[in-house]
Amino acid sequence: MNQVMQGNLSIDFTQKNNQKNPPQKPRTQSTPRYQSGQRQNRRSDEPKLSSEAFLRHLTQKQTEIDNPQALIKKGEKPVRIGSLLGLEQVGQCMFMEYDQDIVLIDAGMEFAANEEMGADYIIPDISYIKKNKHKLRGIVITHGHLDHVGGLRHILPDLWFPTLYTTPLTLGIIKKTFDDPKEAAKIKYKIIDPNVDIVKLGCFTFEFVSVNHNIPESMALSIYTPKGLVFNSGDFKIDHTPAIDKPADLNKIARIGMEWVKLYIGDSLGTKKAWRSLSEKVIAKNLDDLIRTTKWRIFMATFASNIGRIIQIINSAIKYNRVIFLSGRSMVNNVEICQELWYIKVPQWYIRKLDDQINTLADERVLVLSTGAQGEEFASLTRIAKNEHPVVKLKKWDTILMSATPIPGNEASVKHMIDDLVIQEVNLITNDDMDIHASWHGNIEDHKLFLSLLKPDFFLPYYMAAAERFDHKKIWLDMGIAESRILMPNKNGQIIEMYDNVVLVAESKIRLDKILVDGKGQGHLSGEYVIKARTIMAESGVISLIFKIDTKTRELIGNIQIESRWFVYSSEVKTIHTQIVDFARAKYYDNSKKRMDVKENLKMIKEDLGEYINKIIGRVPMIMPMYVYINRDPQNPNWELNQDEAIVGMTLDEQGYDD
Repeated sequence: MNQVMQGNLSIDFTQKNNQKNPPQKPRTQSTPRYQSGQRQNRRSDEPKLSSEAFLRHLTQKQTEIDNPQALIKKGEKPVRIGSLLGLEQVGQCMFMEYDQDIVLIDAGMEFAANEEMGADYIIPDISYIKKNKHKLRGIVITHGHLDHVGGLRHILPDLWFPTLYTTPLTLGIIKKTFDDPKEAAKIKYKIIDPNVDIVKLGCFTFEFVSVNHNIPESMALSIYTPKGLVFNSGDFKIDHTPAIDKPADLNKIARIGMEWVKLYIGDSLGTKKAWRSLSEKVIAKNLDDLIRTTKWRIFMATFASNIGRIIQIINSAIKYNRVIFLSGRSMVNNVEICQELWYIKVPQWYIRKLDDQINTLADERVLVLSTGAQGEEFASLTRIAKNEHPVVKLKKWDTILMSATPIPGNEASVKHMIDDLVIQEVNLITNDDMDIHASWHGNIEDHKLFLSLLKPDFFLPYYMAAAERFDHKKIWLDMGIAESRILMPNKNGQIIEMYDNVVLVAESKIRLDKILVDGKGQGHLSGEYVIKARTIMAESGVISLIFKIDTKTRELIGNIQIESRWFVYSSEVKTIHTQIVDFARAKYYDNSKKRMDVKENLKMIKEDLGEYINKIIGRVPMIMPMYVYINRDPQNPNWELNQDEAIVGMTLDEQGYDD
């Protein structure tokens, strides 16, 4: 049963949530009673509290758990928490399960790395959820970034469009991710007000907590389960002076911490950075000063997902009578959503898509708000920097503001883009020059504050790969959390089990595939031929060999036809091609003497040819042997090729890449 309850209440949902402070036993007749205000004299035989004992009490740490299995009651059924995305990468998708109820929390995506060879992004493998979708009570979404909502357009149809529980801005962003408006119209949802709403989904009850991030309406989750209270931080930073938002609701977090948090699931990004994350108010002032004092055109590059920053920039631009030109589809989409929801309230003509009108306005009235802060190949700012943009040509002393820092792995791309900009003698300002960008996530002291307020029994570092999660673990060890109470599963698919008296990483796990989205295609990485083939071609090239075979004698007719791409340099082509053809012909006749059929013959040639090519050039390309039967029998002019024997390309299995 799914319910939304209104009211800003502190509710004791289970007796287990109060086991730290059990009710006092009734007084017995022998217990002395004292009148109000009466002094209670210490008994003469009662031990005094020494300074040593008091200090020992203050420094006492959590107890280690030597044998977690011994704390599980016989036949006890746990709450199961599984990560589908978030233990190996940036991105989040997890489920919580108990008996006949499952709830999903976020359903994000991860941009594909270079080793995925051209695939666009990775989405969660929901095969386990699909098998149990009759148990699914809903999907709770913490905020509108693609690493938390980007997978929804792929998984919602497979799950019969379960109800989403989220906020207006996040819902608007989710709908924009759908290519087909008819599919987006199928979304079922309930809008959440974190200040008043409490949602019951099966046996799980959700309370919502406003936190700061770089996008409005970000929430943490307090989840009351049959086995205790779970707190999920979502993506957060603590900003006491945000530019467009309210400060994080630390009062509510402190109150939840007093209700006994059994398990804290914490955002691990930012755990290497000392002190606290910089306030957005500082960034807003610096950007406002730059926009006010700059007399030339301004090109502002930031993440399209950094909606808080975008709103700051637009407000300052309007204040100083600049027209905002938007460049990049995601930038245009997000600004449109903010206008629809009144996060941006400016005259319509002040904001427009980038077009030729930029060249008709005075320089001091132009501000271009662009994607491309990460040096992406086809992003707007990258094309502008290379002088390849169809509309914009940079002028000397144009001001470029990079309100972002490179994501790990993008440093080289950003450096190339900066090189392209500086040779055009523009005025380039980055975060190294002044504070025009702040992290969206908490630094070390922010994480310590969350720990101090929540005081959890167990802790799961989440939402990042291993290095950041282990940095997060170190912070909590420093603050006195017992190591046995910090859960460190290594891979998505591993299960956390929460019992009455213990939380642990289960021995069992769910087998997950890495699901790649490639253009409009989608496929599994395990056993995936396409990505493996691209990798081989990118590193060593490709060779195709066509064997023309007599239908009757099975002899070769004419030369073996050879084609190659990205294989060897032009000066080597003739020599190496000749060697390969001679080797393949000799192998064909050797194998024919062993009475091999044609398919088996070519499969053996492919294997031997790989070893031979590796000897002569030191690498192995993708080898594609194919054959065609040719009828040379004039006595049978009506002979027709069998469909399987006409022209046979090697199957995936024959290629040897489907292992």
